[in-house]
Amino acid sequence: MDFPFINLITSWILVGLIWVIQSVHYPTFAFIDTANFQAFHQHHTSAITFIVMPLMLVELGLGIYLAKQQPSIYLAPIILVALIWLSTFLLQVPIHNALGQGKDSFLIQKLVNTNWIRTILWTIKAIWVSVLLYSNAR
Repeated sequence: MDFPFINLITSWILVGLIWVIQSVHYPTFAFIDTANFQAFHQHHTSAITFIVMPLMLVELGLGIYLAKQQPSIYLAPIILVALIWLSTFLLQVPIHNALGQGKDSFLIQKLVNTNWIRTILWTIKAIWVSVLLYSNAR
């Protein structure tokens, strides 16, 4: 099985998702009326978790496996994955938990702002593993 290639594909799928979330979906939170916000937010968190969490787990598992196999090559990407997980569970999840109580414009903006961390880290990680695969293919 070509684990580096699967890692690459997973990385780019997550990059596509995070850019859609960052540039389209999270900013849309501000346009949802207060009366419908909790139901909307509940749907968002359930639906996006169903899509993103399996991919994040695959990325983490592959990252750990590859870092153990070739630490000099895959240490940086797994550090980026660890930073993404830290950002997710220390920043974005608590904000989502608070937004689950109701619409709050300050928290929506904070979610958009802090999510740039994950957006940038996932983009760097995907470019990094692309360069690794390209370099190793030569």
